[in-house]
Amino acid sequence: MAEVQKFEVEKDPEAGMESPKAEDDVKPVPPAWKEVYGGSKFEVRSLFPPFTWLPAYVRYAKGTASTGDIEKMGELPYSIKGDLIAGLTVGLMLVPQCLAFALLAGLPIRAGLYSSFAPLVIYALLGTLRQLQVGPTALISLLTGQALDAVNLLGDEERLSGACTLALLVGLVSFLLGVLRFGFVVDFMSHSVMSSFCTASGVIIATSQLKHVLGINIKRHKYWWQTAYDLCKHLPEIDAATAVLGFTLLAMLTFFKK
Repeated sequence: MAEVQKFEVEKDPEAGMESPKAEDDVKPVPPAWKEVYGGSKFEVRSLFPPFTWLPAYVRYAKGTASTGDIEKMGELPYSIKGDLIAGLTVGLMLVPQCLAFALLAGLPIRAGLYSSFAPLVIYALLGTLRQLQVGPTALISLLTGQALDAVNLLGDEERLSGACTLALLVGLVSFLLGVLRFGFVVDFMSHSVMSSFCTASGVIIATSQLKHVLGINIKRHKYWWQTAYDLCKHLPEIDAATAVLGFTLLAMLTFFKK
């Protein structure tokens, strides 16, 4: 008997009708999703991903990759040249960013330097997503600074010790959740909630950094409205040269981003 081709129903957005869609056109499920949702048996080597991806990477570079290697590679192919360019780009951008993040958290500058390369080394050994850039972010720095302020840690050494303890606790919890494969919880987070949270964090971060752009010396505050009020109160103390330089650089960054 002739093989009967299966079809799926697909809606036509223009005509409002439904049209058949061949089963062969359906996009396959990514291997990473199969590992998380497929109920596969737990293996100890899954805790150390380099044991899996590094041999596949070498075989692909030599041109002897198997079908399984190509399937695990996903849509982003292995590329030594591309990885070198990405590494140099991230290295040039991440270090100055982390120095600024240290200021945002109220920590010594050297803390930003440490945090710029230590997470990359650790994630290379334990991470499972090779497209991810790890390290401190503006939001994490803001939350860290607020946590240290909440326990009244004011000195540089006190804040540095508190930040190290906090990072250790967060790392242990993250490692435990990774072992338990708890990442599926992200699928249940509402996009609108996450978007609102990120937008509010951006407003708070921008307000807290305006004092550096305007050349105003004000102390750290726990609440956003206190920072905004203190900025408005000290507006007559703006340093003209600092403000011109700051807004000029901000305009240049915005222009080159486009």
